[in-house]
Amino acid sequence: MQLIPKQKESNDKHIVFLDFDDTKNPLLNAGQAKATYEVGKRLATMGYRVSVISSRYPGFQDRIEDNIYYHHIGAYSHNIRFNNLAYIAALPFTVSKLKADIILECFTPPFSTLFSPLWTKIPVIAKPTSFEAERFAQLYHLPFPLIERFGSQFYRYFIPSTVFSQRKMEMYNPSVVSKIIPEGVDDVYFTIKRKNFSYILFLGRLDIGQKGIDLLLEAYRNFAKKLDLPLIIAGHGPDQNKISSLITRSGLDKKVWCVGSTYGEKKAKLLSQAACVALPSRHEGFCIFALEALAAGLPLVTFDIPGLSWTTTQVALKAKPFDTTEFAYLLSQVVNPALNRQMSTQAQKLARNYTWDTVTQLYCDFFNTVFAREHQKIQAIFEQKAWQ
Repeated sequence: MQLIPKQKESNDKHIVFLDFDDTKNPLLNAGQAKATYEVGKRLATMGYRVSVISSRYPGFQDRIEDNIYYHHIGAYSHNIRFNNLAYIAALPFTVSKLKADIILECFTPPFSTLFSPLWTKIPVIAKPTSFEAERFAQLYHLPFPLIERFGSQFYRYFIPSTVFSQRKMEMYNPSVVSKIIPEGVDDVYFTIKRKNFSYILFLGRLDIGQKGIDLLLEAYRNFAKKLDLPLIIAGHGPDQNKISSLITRSGLDKKVWCVGSTYGEKKAKLLSQAACVALPSRHEGFCIFALEALAAGLPLVTFDIPGLSWTTTQVALKAKPFDTTEFAYLLSQVVNPALNRQMSTQAQKLARNYTWDTVTQLYCDFFNTVFAREHQKIQAIFEQKAWQ
């Protein structure tokens, strides 16, 4: 299945991303879709042919954007879970017809692995966008971790974004070849000028189970008693109505403002006036927004979870999971002007290590490792046949 025609000045290497999400998907548009787009468009400028296979959604269109070809499969509705299952069901038929040099599979909930190596001889690199089958097993009372563990054994290559994911995969599959590659950040976030503190900011998917917004509201009740600084909740997601009800039941209607989806200039303005970013997540892969906030010079207040282990104590105050009393105390500390300025400087220094150009080069280096290993494997087969 040739998804995109050869381009001039191509290095004749075709990279296919299997990413359930898409930057145009109104039901999701989460961090991995952003990462796929940012890395993909840079790979295209380096001569690679790049395709992305995503789920269908209302209003979807196959398209070429920044020399990335987006192709959509499965059935669609306004229910993201249905779209997810339809995508997973359609994927084996699509993968079996692919013509590419490397397939990069973004793990997909609820059981992470999509078993792509079983449907093709093309080298598959797994990326643990969602590598938390245990959480979905608790939600749906199904044995997803068994599927995750079993499927992980079929991958030869793996690019985790954190040490935690790397160790988990190596426990399932000791022979896997892996390289930690973080997510990246746009240069534009470094240009945001901070202004007077006006509020605490949460920005992300409105998913209570993952993002811990219920924990944030519980902590904020304690914080609000000490400091008169409102909380802004920005984003969209499946729990929007639940969060509005929770705010009302908590008596925080006049203190907590929900401002909806936030992109572009609106997002930059929100960052410029925030005292800090609150990230009360129970689970994270690699939170791109955390990196964007650091690039804008904003300190973080988080729980000390594996998915945020890449953030240092110089840029993030971390409460014990999931101690809302300590979280509230850290919120009150981070708004201290002297500490805030110190953390702001360190935040931008850390973020400078994570530009998308740097990240894309790491992808290219790992692709070359895969090409070399595959070539050695083919050579070994030929040599073995020659001796027979």
